[in-house]
Amino acid sequence: MQGKAGNPPATAKQAKTREPEPKGNYAWMPVLCIILALIVYLPVFKAGFVNWDDDDYVVKNYTITSFKNISDIVSKPLQGNYHPVTMLLLAMNYAISGLNARSYHVVNLILHLLNVLLVFLFVRRLTGNKPWLAFVTALLFAVHPLHTESVAWVSERKDVLYSFFFLAGLHIYIRYTQNRKLTTYLAVMGLFILSLLSKPAAVIFPVVLLAIDFYFGKLNTSRTWIEKVPFLLLSAGMGLLTLVAQRQQGAVADASIFPFVSRFFFGFYGIMMYLVKSIWPLNLCTFYPFPAVNQPLPAAYYFSPFIGLALIVVFIMTARKKRMIAFAILFYLINLALVLQFLAVGSAVIADRYAYLPLIGVFLVPAFFFQNAADKNGGKPTVFLTSLLVVIAVIFSILTYRQASTWQNGASLWEQAIKVAPSSKAYTNRGLIYKQENKPDNALDMYNKAISMNKAEKEAIVNRGNIYFNRQDFERAIQDYNACLAIDSTMQKAIENRGSAYGALGKYDQALVDLNKALVLDPKSVNGYANRGVFYQNINQNDKAIADFYKQMEVNHKESADLLNSVAVSHMRQNQFGKALEILNKVIGMEEKGPFYLNRSIVYSQLGRKAEAKADALKAQAMGVKVNENYLGSLGK
Repeated sequence: MQGKAGNPPATAKQAKTREPEPKGNYAWMPVLCIILALIVYLPVFKAGFVNWDDDDYVVKNYTITSFKNISDIVSKPLQGNYHPVTMLLLAMNYAISGLNARSYHVVNLILHLLNVLLVFLFVRRLTGNKPWLAFVTALLFAVHPLHTESVAWVSERKDVLYSFFFLAGLHIYIRYTQNRKLTTYLAVMGLFILSLLSKPAAVIFPVVLLAIDFYFGKLNTSRTWIEKVPFLLLSAGMGLLTLVAQRQQGAVADASIFPFVSRFFFGFYGIMMYLVKSIWPLNLCTFYPFPAVNQPLPAAYYFSPFIGLALIVVFIMTARKKRMIAFAILFYLINLALVLQFLAVGSAVIADRYAYLPLIGVFLVPAFFFQNAADKNGGKPTVFLTSLLVVIAVIFSILTYRQASTWQNGASLWEQAIKVAPSSKAYTNRGLIYKQENKPDNALDMYNKAISMNKAEKEAIVNRGNIYFNRQDFERAIQDYNACLAIDSTMQKAIENRGSAYGALGKYDQALVDLNKALVLDPKSVNGYANRGVFYQNINQNDKAIADFYKQMEVNHKESADLLNSVAVSHMRQNQFGKALEILNKVIGMEEKGPFYLNRSIVYSQLGRKAEAKADALKAQAMGVKVNENYLGSLGK
């Protein structure tokens, strides 16, 4: 489509008739890119889920466990995003392999490999069959370390999936500029809709189409603009839906927290740092926090607008004679536009995953010069440039392999984040892993570090309160829950846990108020009814306790041995030993625990079945439960 790399012809159709096909077979190019991408992401085959959105998207997401929930899958936003196609694919993944993490990683990787192929095809068609330009772009896309987060993180399925439809749509759109067929136009529209329904970030698609029109010199025709109207209307609809969902999720920051001046520099900082990390992809991690509130911004933020200005200058200088460079700048900025923090969204100032598509624009620039050098050398790159490309590809591949290894589990992920960019969020999430590993002292240390960095890190505060609660230091637990509620008066977990702490202290009126309020805030809380059930049990309202325990299992969509044991205890307190025995037999069939055997021993004893009571008491004792010697003696020899 162009006589010299970067100089677009008047129309794509004219270019097609006069652009000679490059000699040689270039099918090896995308194949090599795909093979290299597969190699650098080998660590994901051993990776598991991480405690960073994976619970919400997969591990604890009941919605995806059955296609009977199809109405929820296709209608309900998750974490402030409406992406039903992504959720459908996750549901298919679950139907095939349940919670086998490897299969989810494999699907993500397959999508990335397909995207590598699409990048090659898109750039080759865009540039009028310039194979080296397409190859270098696809190669860098395949192995760049900044893409690791999008590929190696299960929850970022939406990123690689929307990019697949997005890139396929761009590729088909160039064909449409050549044949102007309605069927081709509708195919582009269909791919755009699928991309939108995979991730709302696709709303930028029609603007990228206009950038392609700019590259072909076709922005001066009314048809070019009119045919974008349906795309723009779809984008506007999805944008409005997403904004509402984000506000409901609480992801849009209050301007009083980050004033306009700060957000101005946040946006340009993003433009600069994604460029920097594309060239120097070291010290990558999953979370880059905003600067501290009410303190001067670091110097890099004040310098960043000059980088933005430089890009504008280069764009103006290349818009006529080296339009590929101008298009590359447009592609980069357009695809970054929605994630630049001019409007503060989320809790990170930048994120590696946001660079997945925008970096194609960055990669086009060295690829352009590589192609020019090859054209001047009879269609083959020089030894020097080939060697340079190999060195860069090897370095990037090693870095990507190492970065993919950090996604093995939550511990490795947050250790890396603490090492590279210490933040209250990183310490908090590392603390959660320690808690899951039954290392409360280590978890407490992490939470204290998180709180020392950010007094408003409510997740760390509530989890520290939970450690105090488990240690039966209820007064200190309540202090932390109150501190959380001073930050966010509607924090459901803090209210729910404070209610349980009040109950443990015998402050029953306050306890019931909190437990009821928590259930109003979140009727689907995984512990809300259970906590109120324990409260009712403690004040001897056992019928209400039993109802709440069963309600909790209904909310959680599964039976629980622990909750059924609590039901049995309430029956025991009502002297309903026959019912209690029936339930405890079921409980022990589900899971063998010492307390379960001790409870059944007591039931057997009350029913006069001393031998069975003795056997269960000894079994409980052998499993580490302290059994009263007088009770054992009462059961006979």
